[in-house]
Amino acid sequence: MRSDTAAARRDRLTLLLLAALVALFAAIPAAAEEQSEEVEARFVLQLVRYVTWPESALAPASPLVVGVVGDDSFASTLRKLCAQRKPQDRAVEVRSVDDPATPGIHLLFVRGSDPSMLRDLARVHYSAPVLTVSNRFDFPRLGGDIGLERVGERVSFSINRRKSARGDLVISSKLMRLASEVK
Repeated sequence: MRSDTAAARRDRLTLLLLAALVALFAAIPAAAEEQSEEVEARFVLQLVRYVTWPESALAPASPLVVGVVGDDSFASTLRKLCAQRKPQDRAVEVRSVDDPATPGIHLLFVRGSDPSMLRDLARVHYSAPVLTVSNRFDFPRLGGDIGLERVGERVSFSINRRKSARGDLVISSKLMRLASEVK
């Protein structure tokens, strides 16, 4: 009888350890996703340092407004980071927006969507002083301003310099040199 009890305990302990391992490995992708999101959010905030908006669009004392379309988690991560630092010595306000054409946005981040939706979004902001950013590297080819892509622990990006060339925004030449692709 004792050996049955010891075997039962050993089986329960084995099952418990197995369940703990499964829970641990299930948590690793979630932590990696969270870290990935923070890396992208930090990069988006760094972009603000290298872009200048005209005073008609962004008065010196007013906050820079970042709109995030379709990703409340990313917006929350950006808010946390904005509380820690102020790019260009300016307050940054992060909003979750449903409509990409929401007025008052200076930087609009869109989580990868289908190409036709991204083309439409780029058309809406074609002549507006709004920096459009997506986590699709090919976003500038679709008419957007900056496309991001994670490559390991780094962020690679492409730029469409159309707005900078027209004078809607000034994108620093330093940022242009760092880009993997400039259109």
